[in-house]
Amino acid sequence: MGIDEIIRVVQYDDKWPALFQNEKANILQAFGEDVIDIQHFGSTSVQGMIAKPIIDILVGLKTLELNNSIINNLIELGYEGFGEAGVKGRLYFRKRQEHAYNLAVVIWNGEQWVNNLLIRNFLRDNPNAAKHYSEIKLHSINKGHTTLLAYSDEKADYVNNLLEQAKKSMVDKD
Repeated sequence: MGIDEIIRVVQYDDKWPALFQNEKANILQAFGEDVIDIQHFGSTSVQGMIAKPIIDILVGLKTLELNNSIINNLIELGYEGFGEAGVKGRLYFRKRQEHAYNLAVVIWNGEQWVNNLLIRNFLRDNPNAAKHYSEIKLHSINKGHTTLLAYSDEKADYVNNLLEQAKKSMVDKD
């Protein structure tokens, strides 16, 4: 299967945090002692946000060189690997079964790690920003951007703007 897929967005589901916790346990076993931290990120990690019903999981490691046993463990869990998939410094895996998951395997405390958590925390701390981002997502879908790549491209500028707002809010707190 290619990386592009049909997507949809749905209202926030209170089950998403528990789905993350359950899958986190599986991922911890798959990566063993190579994992430094695992975080729930993306819109499913922000209460009340409209999101694709796919749990985004950020896996922080010291290196992106995965050994065969980790890759085999992920395959056994049902994950398919896509390499960097257009994002430098990230290995992308996804699982599409009863529940859907995306894994972003990155360097812990590297740029991908920090930026994704900055956006998540900013949206958690700013309900108006989360509401506006939800509206952007709905607008994108309503304009016909219903495949992953088209949807991601359509909202890329907004996500970059969110990152800048999140960085600015961190500077303002200091």
